[in-house]
Amino acid sequence: MKKIRIIICDDHPLITEGIHSFIVQKSDMEVVATAKSGGELMSILSDDIADVLLLDVNLPDDNGIDLCVQVKKMYPDIKILGLSNFNERSVIVRMLNNGASGYLVKSESVQVVEQAIRHIYDGGVYFGKEAQKTLNSLTKKELLEIPPITKREKEVLQYLDAGLSSPMIAEKMFISSLTVDSHRKNLLRKFDVSKTINLVQKAKEMGII
Repeated sequence: MKKIRIIICDDHPLITEGIHSFIVQKSDMEVVATAKSGGELMSILSDDIADVLLLDVNLPDDNGIDLCVQVKKMYPDIKILGLSNFNERSVIVRMLNNGASGYLVKSESVQVVEQAIRHIYDGGVYFGKEAQKTLNSLTKKELLEIPPITKREKEVLQYLDAGLSSPMIAEKMFISSLTVDSHRKNLLRKFDVSKTINLVQKAKEMGII
């Protein structure tokens, strides 16, 4: 019998150990590897190709949202289940847009984790109760309208929301003012607006900041 091969990438030992202990009891599942960081995950993936990846959205060295894109690009057959302590609308939508097959808040039971693994392994999409509530509040049009943005672009958005100028943002982010302006122009284009005030307003409405 072919087992569902699983990799767990989470920097919280209690989460990893809890899921691992539960999965080893299942005859048709196995944890082939665990990782505590994005760097460690990418190293493991080069050796152990899994069927399902449980991916923490907030890792110490990387952003799970960006990692999701990277993993799917290199290993398109892997099904990714996002894990997070938070039920942020923008994070769920961006994980979905970046190729994830599901999203769970870590307060869900291990039985729900098992159910999610089986569901996405079979080609489905699975969201926990909290994530479903959040997604149900969005219309299909809103889901399609939320543009993918990088971690850097989100930082710029947050500083713009705080009222900082390009030179001030540049100093905070240790980049040049020209780079900040480039990020700003890209954001204006992605959100289809012409003014910074409209950009910030639209990002807030979409739950990105």
